[in-house]
Amino acid sequence: MARRKRSDSTASIDSSVSSHISTSSASSAEPLPQKKVSNKDTRPKKRRCSSDHDDEKRARKKESNIDPHEEFLAAARCIARCIDVFCLALQQRDAAENSELSEDEDAQVCREKRLSKISSKVQERYKRNYARLLQLTPSLKPLLGDTQKASELNIIIKKMDATISATRSDDTSRLKSQIGHYAAFNTKDHPICPAIYDGSGLRTHLGINHPVLARFLCPVRELERFSEDADKALKDIQCGKVNLTAFALPAFLWAGDPPGQDYDDNNMFEGMFDGYLLERTMRHIFTSPSSAYGGETRATRTCNAALHDMTTVEAAHIAYGCLQVRFGISAKNAWSEIDGAFNYREFYNNIIELIEDSPDPEWKEDLLKAWNVKLFKNEEGRDNSSTRDYDKISGSREGRDNDIARVRAQMAARRAAKAIPTPVPSIREPTPAPPCEVTPPPPSPPPAPQPKPKPAVHVRAESHAPRDLTEAESGEDIEPVRIATKRKAKKADGRSTKCKAPTPTLARKSLRK
Repeated sequence: MARRKRSDSTASIDSSVSSHISTSSASSAEPLPQKKVSNKDTRPKKRRCSSDHDDEKRARKKESNIDPHEEFLAAARCIARCIDVFCLALQQRDAAENSELSEDEDAQVCREKRLSKISSKVQERYKRNYARLLQLTPSLKPLLGDTQKASELNIIIKKMDATISATRSDDTSRLKSQIGHYAAFNTKDHPICPAIYDGSGLRTHLGINHPVLARFLCPVRELERFSEDADKALKDIQCGKVNLTAFALPAFLWAGDPPGQDYDDNNMFEGMFDGYLLERTMRHIFTSPSSAYGGETRATRTCNAALHDMTTVEAAHIAYGCLQVRFGISAKNAWSEIDGAFNYREFYNNIIELIEDSPDPEWKEDLLKAWNVKLFKNEEGRDNSSTRDYDKISGSREGRDNDIARVRAQMAARRAAKAIPTPVPSIREPTPAPPCEVTPPPPSPPPAPQPKPKPAVHVRAESHAPRDLTEAESGEDIEPVRIATKRKAKKADGRSTKCKAPTPTLARKSLRK
C-alpha cells in the first residue's frame, strides 16, 4: 500500500511538473508585448522656418488680433481723457441736426428728453466735441450719410461708447493701488495714519470714513471746522450737516500741506487747481506713473499724452484729473455718476466751464502754462519742450572738445575761401624812378703827423760772472751771460767807439775748475 501511495504521489508530482513545463513553453511561445515608443520618436521632425517666415507669421497674427475699427477706438480713448469723458449719446443728435443721419419719431422723443436735462452751454460744448471727433476720425463722416452702412455705424458707435467707459475704468483701476501713496505729502516722514490700504481690498473705510481723506473731500469753505474740532467736523460730514455737492469745490484742489492750508476766502482762485494730489494724479495718467512725483519718466511705453497727440494742457485734462482724484479717494467700490449728493458729471462740467469761461483770461493763461510746466517741463507745451531739450543738448556740445563741430567749421571756411575769386594782377608799365641827387662824399681829414722815432739807447749788460771761486763753489745756479761782441755807443759829440767785451772762455774755464 505504501508503495502504491508513493507511486501515486510521484505521478501527481510528474503531472504537475509536466503541466508547469507545458505552460512555461506555451508562455514562451507567445510573443512579447511591444515596447511603447514616444511620440517624439515617431513624429517627423519639423523643419526650422526661416526668420522671414516667422516674422510674417507674427505680423499676420498681430493683424488678426487688431480690431478693424481700431481707428475709432483710439479716437474714443482720446475723447475720454482729452475731450469729454461723458460724451456718449449726443453724436446722433448732432448728426441729425446737420441732416446727416435720419432718425424715427421714437428716437427723436428719446433724444429730446435726454437733451432737456442738459444745459445749453453743455449742448454747445458737445457740438464742439463732435466736431473734434470728426477731426480725429475722418472716415466716420462718410458713414453718416450712407443708409446701407447704418448697421456698421451703430456697431462703431457702440464700440466707441464702450471704449470711452473702459478707458475711464482702466485709469481708475490703475490709480487704485497708487493714489493712497500720492495722498501723503511726504510718504517717508509723514505717512497717512490710519493706513489707507488695510489688505481687505475694499474701500469702505476711505472717503468721509477716513479722518485724513475726509478733510481732502471737505468743501474748502468748511475747512475751519477741522481747525476748530476735527472730530466734530468729521461727524458733521458723515451725518450730512456739511453737504458735499458738485458746486462745493473740495479742498484737494488747493495747494498746501494739508490741502487748502493757505486758503483765502476772499481770494479763492489763488492756489486753486494747484494741489499736490491732483498734480501727481495728472502725471500718472498723462505722462507715466514713474513721473508722478516730478522725476524723469522711466516708462518703456509711449505715454498717453503722445498717443493722443496732446501738446498742451487744456481745461478737459484738468477736469479729468479732478474726476479721477475725487473717485479715487472716495468710499465707493464701483463707479457711479452719483455719490450721495455729489454728481460727477456736474462736477466735471463745472470745472471745464470755470476754466474755459473764466472772466479773467490772464488767470486762465497762467494756469494752463503752469500745468504745461508740471507735465512737460515747458510752459509752451510738449513739442516745444522736446525741441528745447534738443537745442540745449546740442548747444552744450558746441564746446572746445567737439571735434565734429570744429571739422564742419573748417570745411565751411575752406568752401567759402574757394568760392571767393582770386583777383588777377594787371600788367602795368613800370613808372620811372625820380632822379636822385648825388651828394659828394665829405672830404677826408688830413692824416695826422706821425711822431718821429726816438733813438734806441743801448745799455750795457752787467756781467754775472762770479768774482771768485767761492761763489762758483756754492750750489747756486748761474745764469748764462750774454756778451755783446760789438756795440756802438754814441759819445756826446756823436762819434761811435768800439769796445771789446771779455771773452767767455775764461769764465767757462773757471767754472769747470
